[in-house]
Amino acid sequence: MADFSAFTPPERALLDALNRKQVRFMIVGLSAAVLQRANTATRAIDIWFEDVSDPRIGEAVREANGIWVSGTFGMRPPQIGGDELGDRLDVVTHMHGLGKFADEFVNTSLITVDELPLRILNLERILVSKRAAGRTKDLAAIPALEEALAALDLPPPRIDPRPRG
Repeated sequence: MADFSAFTPPERALLDALNRKQVRFMIVGLSAAVLQRANTATRAIDIWFEDVSDPRIGEAVREANGIWVSGTFGMRPPQIGGDELGDRLDVVTHMHGLGKFADEFVNTSLITVDELPLRILNLERILVSKRAAGRTKDLAAIPALEEALAALDLPPPRIDPRPRG
């Protein structure tokens, strides 16, 4: 069986560099939901930075052989890309229906993906944001998020220790 990785090698290199440089960020949106086993899919990896003006972001992106465009407030959002990194990484500057980064950071979980420690926004908060955004694509994801959230609350299955026979 082939090895599976959630990230391409350049994406992994970027996330590793962000961690080493101690940039505060979290994975949000459906990418975070998929990492929490929600039965949905997304092409994008949504990253929310505490401070998009942090120069360490650009340093980390360059280490991963990518391009960082810091954006123009109100006109163009920040972007991460380049030949190696591709266009799958989306920089999020706010989440509909949620507080500021610092307020939401407490609503994250630290998980390990591909041997990388990552902060991901909890399903409850992703669900709040999808409802608040109200776009067709966000509303379509709600049933999968609710199902994943309900599965997290289920008690473990009871196993009968008696042999069947």
